[in-house]
Amino acid sequence: MKKLCLAVAIALCASAAAAKSIHERACAGPPDEAAWHISNLYDCESRTLYIPYHLWTGMPWDGRKDGPCVHEAHNNFLVNGRSETVIRGPESWTHPKTGETLQIWVREKVRGHKVQYFVCHERGIGRVYDSRRERFARVGRCKFPAGHGWKVGERRECRSTAIEITRIDLDDGGILAGLEFKYFSRGRLDHVYRYVPQQGMTNAWKQ
Repeated sequence: MKKLCLAVAIALCASAAAAKSIHERACAGPPDEAAWHISNLYDCESRTLYIPYHLWTGMPWDGRKDGPCVHEAHNNFLVNGRSETVIRGPESWTHPKTGETLQIWVREKVRGHKVQYFVCHERGIGRVYDSRRERFARVGRCKFPAGHGWKVGERRECRSTAIEITRIDLDDGGILAGLEFKYFSRGRLDHVYRYVPQQGMTNAWKQ
């Protein structure tokens, strides 16, 4: 129990230190015009992050934070250096359980039979369909943190899922170089993911 408490304390201290470092980098000077610069992603007053929806699709982003979350996407990328994946959309799809007509992105493996549908909402991007065992889910879950109000080390709930951003990497110029987060399903840590701007998901670590 003591070792567990110590590990939790260390993690909390690391999160606090990371949050402080991000605040200092973002708020030390005038805002930068680059879309992915931390000064454009971070709000100094609320001390929260805006995570672009384009980070999930791997598409270019113009820096606007007030537009619709859904956008055109067609991107091929490798997960863990070997699993070729494609994201495309949006496409119209009627949810067979709710009757809703949704704008979805399709995410599928180039080699294999895994096909998933995702939708965006104000708290992030969530999965609504998985071809494995023909699973359907309602809108409102989060498989990726996006939108306003995110903090490093703070867990946010989305229906039966939750996300905690654990790491924000910046290059020497303050440009976002990578984001890592924990994904929880029904209260259990399921995966840790890493995303890189204009690439999409680069790593997925099963927990």
